[in-house]
Amino acid sequence: MKNSRLHHVPVAAAILAAAGISLSAPAGTTARGPAAVAPARQSATAAATPAQVAARVQEAIRASGLAADAVGVSIRDVATSALVADARGGTAMVPASNMKVLTTGAALHVLGAEWSFRTRLLRDGDRLTVVGDGDPSLGDPALDGARTTEQLMDGWVAAVRAAGVRRVRELVADDRILDREFTHPSWPADQLNASYCAQVAGLNIHENLLGFVLAASGGRPAVVRTEPASSWVSVETGRATARSGKGTEQTIGIARTEDPWRFSLRGNMKAVPAQPITACVQDPPRYFALYLADRLRAGGIAVDAVRTAAPSDPAATGADAAPPIERTLAQVIAECNTESHNLYAEALLKRIGAARSGRPGSWTNGGEALAAAVDERLGSGIAARALAVSDGSGLSRDNRVAPGLVTAWLASMARDPKLSAPYVASLAVAGRTGTVAKRFPSLDAGTVFVPCKTGYINGVSCLSGCVGRPGAMPRYAFSVMCNDLSKARNDVAKAKDLQERIVMILAGAL
Repeated sequence: MKNSRLHHVPVAAAILAAAGISLSAPAGTTARGPAAVAPARQSATAAATPAQVAARVQEAIRASGLAADAVGVSIRDVATSALVADARGGTAMVPASNMKVLTTGAALHVLGAEWSFRTRLLRDGDRLTVVGDGDPSLGDPALDGARTTEQLMDGWVAAVRAAGVRRVRELVADDRILDREFTHPSWPADQLNASYCAQVAGLNIHENLLGFVLAASGGRPAVVRTEPASSWVSVETGRATARSGKGTEQTIGIARTEDPWRFSLRGNMKAVPAQPITACVQDPPRYFALYLADRLRAGGIAVDAVRTAAPSDPAATGADAAPPIERTLAQVIAECNTESHNLYAEALLKRIGAARSGRPGSWTNGGEALAAAVDERLGSGIAARALAVSDGSGLSRDNRVAPGLVTAWLASMARDPKLSAPYVASLAVAGRTGTVAKRFPSLDAGTVFVPCKTGYINGVSCLSGCVGRPGAMPRYAFSVMCNDLSKARNDVAKAKDLQERIVMILAGAL
């Protein structure tokens, strides 16, 4: 990411302290901590004082096998925001998906807990205009349940047909609530067809992914159908094989071509995949328009022309041709955090940029909106000195945030009487849901509540969240960030072990 898009210089503990947010170690601890600490399992069975918690955390870090300068830890008392333990908590680090902790909270702060996305279909004479609101969830099977993307759009088609419309002169996709920089410039170029790099737009559908259902035909792979059904999409299959003999491997995949509506099947299909293989849609607003036009035609309504709105077009006018499709902010942030959904986070960041600036949402004005939200919650000037916002999901390696800032943010959100319920509920729960459902085997999830967010990109492993009792305000906010991890030294496993030990220490301190 270009430096012009970053909103801070490296964090210094003294800067935050001047604004009332201390990132220094608690009194009575040293940089190296005490000589011994109880194991994580034992610490979960014996209550501990704050000084003991700090000592045990320091020893856990020292015993982790990780380089000292690779780890940053901050722990706060949620009720007071006072530090309980700290180890390099004022150091700016790459947060990976822990960035979503800030993005989702900022969305609640800027838009409000009761806010909803609203995607509208307007009719003005013989023109239909889809007015996007940046909703990332349209047609997402995870949120729409048994309702398919076809059924979602066919609800609109039925309403248009019931109004007596049989011909549409022009169908316009107005995605201008967000900009058209669909892919972040710092995302890994060799991964842009992966589902976690799905393009981000003012109009999104089916997670901006195309699924290809495969079968074997004449000894070769064949595409049975696409999900959603897209009649204008074609697939080249000549470069793919379907060999299942000894020594063969399952390498089948789908690649994009220069033509956005033509894909290429590549590799070997040793066995028919149980699930569709996916590729990222290019230009989601254009795809949305073509898809709706296809459904209108299938419903007996002719469509003469399809286009996306031009920057110079006036704001769309007309009456609702069908009920708006709405999705609550609480639903979106829950999917974003629990499942670590990158598209959702990026749409949220850009949408708050649009809300605050009155211009199409972008990574630039979205970052500015997030920084402003941090200032408003934690103290004026903090964000300019303590936060680098490159994207909203943490996929960019240009994000920087200090663990101490994350815990101050978590504590602020957890104390907020209007925002705490949807915010805390959006996080995955250790030992129960989302990305941490299978972690923390020693944790008694029935008596200890750990809503948290994982974060991982190459060389980075992070975990941030809260620890408390079910049904009560969390007692602790924590952030454990590990950077510059070596695959050769198995550092990611060590980082995850450290994160779990620290959570168990806090569970014992309850």
